[in-house]
This record gives sequence, structure tokens and C-alpha cells, in this order.
Amino acid sequence: MATHRWRDSPEVIARMIDSGSIKSWSVKNIVLKPNETCVIMADGKIQDILSETVLKNYVGGFTRWLGSKIGLGSSDHKLIFAMTGPFDLLFKMEGATADGGKINGMLNMRLQIQRDDVPKLVNIFANSGRELNRGFFVKMYETEIMSRVVIPLLSKQADINAVRSADFADMIEMAVRAEMRGSFDQYGITMLRAFAVVNETDLEKLQAYTQRTKVMAARADLVNETALDAINRQQTLTLARIEAEANLAKAMARGQVEVALESELLELRKQEAEWAAERHDLTERQDIELSGKERKMDIAMNAFEQVQAAKRARMNQESVADLTKQQKTDDLHRDMMEMAAEKGALTPEVMQTFLEQQSAQKGNNQTPKESPTSDSICTSCGGQVQMGWMACPHCGNQL
Repeated sequence: MATHRWRDSPEVIARMIDSGSIKSWSVKNIVLKPNETCVIMADGKIQDILSETVLKNYVGGFTRWLGSKIGLGSSDHKLIFAMTGPFDLLFKMEGATADGGKINGMLNMRLQIQRDDVPKLVNIFANSGRELNRGFFVKMYETEIMSRVVIPLLSKQADINAVRSADFADMIEMAVRAEMRGSFDQYGITMLRAFAVVNETDLEKLQAYTQRTKVMAARADLVNETALDAINRQQTLTLARIEAEANLAKAMARGQVEVALESELLELRKQEAEWAAERHDLTERQDIELSGKERKMDIAMNAFEQVQAAKRARMNQESVADLTKQQKTDDLHRDMMEMAAEKGALTPEVMQTFLEQQSAQKGNNQTPKESPTSDSICTSCGGQVQMGWMACPHCGNQL
């Protein structure tokens, strides 16, 4: 036995059919599931409300066809089928907040047709087709929900943040219950729940774009700072390497220079030592020579003083005029000899000259009784000396 299905699409919520419109030679059963309800109407009256059952031999068949031809049975026999389970409807939601922000979104409403309220669907079938789907209910209630609920409620919100708050969700559900209760009750519809899904607004897009821009800028800054740090580290390492290489080159050059300077210094020190030895030897020789000359000078001066003393003793016996003259001459000779000694020019030849001049002066001052004496020889050096000399002008030996 065949089974008749009244619902051929998930979008169908309710349907009303005439039992006589189902033409079939065989009788068909109608199976009602737990969430399906069937209202039987005959001659404008509700006969029964059924659910979770099987309507056996209820439509089709030759007997029903024949009865309708001969006028037997009910002439107006209708069946109203409806889904009693919850179903969701989406309504377009548009409006503006108090700050002028445009709001776009969807209003989700979860509705249900109770079993005992299915007969009220007759009010809809009386003015529309025989099939009610989700789109039909959306078109029927969309304008009313927008004008009575959505637009007034959105205009009271300060901005998009208020629309996305939990308080707004509670307010829109209460507003739908309060404003749409009469319309829903008229057709036997019960509202279970309502909530709004708001799309991203231009302001939110701008804020999101601004935030993303800031994040990207911060990321770029971080990348740039990291790159700069890496460059700085590389530069520091490069400078340190260059400085180390320069220091190494300087150290190597300084070492080479130090070796050359040390070699040159050794040569200079060697030459200095040689010069110091030569200078010391020359100093020693000069000291020896000076000591000998000074010793000879002292001997000569002593001899000269002795001669002068003897001369002065003889001259004391002479006249005062001759003594004074001789004294001046001696003083002059002595001053000249001291000056010559200070200048380093007192040589044996000079001494000999002074002694010769003194002897000549002495000869001039002698009395007629005195006569010049002949020359003699120094016993020490063999040099020629005159009589009356107290010392040899050649070797300084006393005579």
C-alpha cells in the first residue's frame, strides 16, 4: 500500500490540501511524524487534530472516487498539515544609531506552531496559497518587524558598541515579544527566541583598518629596529675588527722600529763608550801635562822669586832711586809673567826672554867694579844658563 507525503521540502512549514484532489486508484496512507500535525476539516468544521499516527485508507482509491461522482460523502473535505517543531526565520535588519552610524545585519527569530494552534492557520490560507514556507512568513512579518521593532530600537542606541552589547540583545528580544505578540497569536505562531546578528559597520571597518595599520606599522618599526640593530652590531664588529687589525699592524711596525732603534742605540752606545774612553784618556793626558806644567811653573816661579829676593837684597844696598826703579821693573816683569801664566803662554822661551831682559837690566844697573860673567851649562838638562840664575829655564831645576 502506497504512502502519501505532504511535505516535499524542508522549507515547507504548513500545507492545506483537499482530500479529493489526490487521484489514485489505490488507497494511500498518510504517516504523521512526532513533529507533524494534521487538522481534518469537513464542510468548514474541524473534525479532529491528529499527530504521531497513520491515516489509513484516507485518500485516493476507487471507492472515494466513485462516492464523489454519485454524491456520497463530504463534498468539502480538507486536510491542514503543519510542522510543530521549531523553525528559524531570518529578517533583514537596517537602521541607524543615535550618532548616525549605519547598521546592517540580520534578525534571527525562532518560531513554533503549537499542535492546538494549527487550526488558526486557516486565517492565512484564506488569503494566500495552499502552501506556507519560510519565505512566506519572512515577507509577511518583515515590514512590521522593521517599523515597529528594529528601527525604533536602533535609533535609541548611542553607537555600534551599544548595539553589540548584551543589553541590546535582551532589549530586542523583549521588544519583539511585546510588539509582535498580537500578530503571532492571530495565526497561531509562538516566538521562542530572537537575537540580532549585526554586520561590521564602516566605522568598525575603519577602526579595524586603523588598528591593522598600527599593528603593521609597529611590526614594520620592529623589523626596522631589528634590522638597524643588526646593522649596528655588524658595524660595531667591523669597526672592532678594523681597529684590531690596525693595532696589530701598529704593533708589528712598532716592533720592527724598536728592533731598528735598539740596533742603532747599541751602535750609538758603543760609539759613545769609545768616545768616553778617548775623552777619559785625553783628559788624563791633559791632566798629566797640566800637572807637569804647573809643577814646572811653580818651580820657575819659586826660582824667580828667589832671584828677585836676592836681587832686592843687593839692591837694598844701592841707592833709593835704583831700588825703586828696579822694583817697578820687577813688578812689571812679575805682572807680565802672571798674565802670561794666566793666558797659558808662559813657556821656557818666554821665561828665558824675561830672564835675559832681567839680566840685561841687571848689567845696566851694575857698578863699574862688576863685570859680566860667562854662560854655564845646567847639570840637569844640559841647557845653557847664565851666571847669577837661580833656576834653569829649560827644566826648572834649581841651580
